[in-house]
Amino acid sequence: MYQIPFNPRPPRNCGECGHLADCGGLEGDAFSKGCFARCTEYCQHHGCDLACPCLHLTFPDLLQEAGGLWAPPQRPLVEFNHAHLPPYVAQIDHGGRRDTALREEIVAVPLYALVGRDRRGKYGVRYNSREAIRDALRISQRTAIIVTSAVPDHHLEDFWEAHVQRGILARLAQLGILAMTVPNFSFMLDVPRLNSLRNLSRLFRVAERMSDAGIATILHLQASTRRDWERWARVLLDHRQATCVALEFQTGTSRRETGDRYYSGLLALQNALGRSLHPLVMAGAGRMKNLQQDFRSFTVVDSMPFIKTMKRRELIRLSRDQWKWRFKPTMPLESLSLRLAQNISAHRTRLLERSGAQPGATDQQLLLSSAA
Repeated sequence: MYQIPFNPRPPRNCGECGHLADCGGLEGDAFSKGCFARCTEYCQHHGCDLACPCLHLTFPDLLQEAGGLWAPPQRPLVEFNHAHLPPYVAQIDHGGRRDTALREEIVAVPLYALVGRDRRGKYGVRYNSREAIRDALRISQRTAIIVTSAVPDHHLEDFWEAHVQRGILARLAQLGILAMTVPNFSFMLDVPRLNSLRNLSRLFRVAERMSDAGIATILHLQASTRRDWERWARVLLDHRQATCVALEFQTGTSRRETGDRYYSGLLALQNALGRSLHPLVMAGAGRMKNLQQDFRSFTVVDSMPFIKTMKRRELIRLSRDQWKWRFKPTMPLESLSLRLAQNISAHRTRLLERSGAQPGATDQQLLLSSAA
């Protein structure tokens, strides 16, 4: 529902805002501009569908469905035992163009591959059994699946609208997934901050419902200010079983400066907790060397081998330290099964060598199974 704000004069800076105590305000020069800077021009001309206090008709309802403006999880979360996670896990988006099952011990699968709309427009879980999902994705029946929910916003909003009424989480739990990251509802920097705080509450509501369904829950760290990181410290102190946390470096945090601040916040969080965290980092290959230095254990998830394989590339080694994605065309209807397995194996080797990480027993088994 789009509305024109009833308040044509939002606060000009963070100091004038009545929500400063809840929000904490922006940092640096942004404090003097506030988060309503674009509202006067943009919203009055185009309308708005955000959780904004200027929208007096929808703002209370949007907060109520999320459980409040800042509403951390109140129920226990199902622990995810990450002890056997390797430093690298490949993401598989679909089973197209392959005719044999990929033999990996663990893969990541995006939420939209499991949940979405069918041809009639009905939203729900796409598969009825653990065997069906593995057949569709062309992965071994023995392969463990981590569901990653760092997906485009329209998928997350569809999921939010339907996940309670249609029993989606209960059905996902029946698919035999190893764990699932909590949806990372957006923290946009150029809109009112209360929208981000409401999204943080939505994240916590889904985390509680995932755990209620019996799904091992990986919290996704969404934060853009020091106050946000302080909130996360309180949450993780209250839920000490949540030692595996998800992050992503594929949208706003893909920019180096923003990503560096995000990564520094993660390090400060670990220090504040006084215990080790296991980051599950999506699109984090470029951070792998830092992760190796700063954490006892970590896992990087990316879809690079899958995407490159679909584009008919193969990763070849030119020298000890040089690799190249080389185009290699295929014959009509030729399967990409072998190439995907080889690309995953080569990409894993390259990342581990560059970061200085040593493959554990699990990784050695993955390398062998991929090359087989």
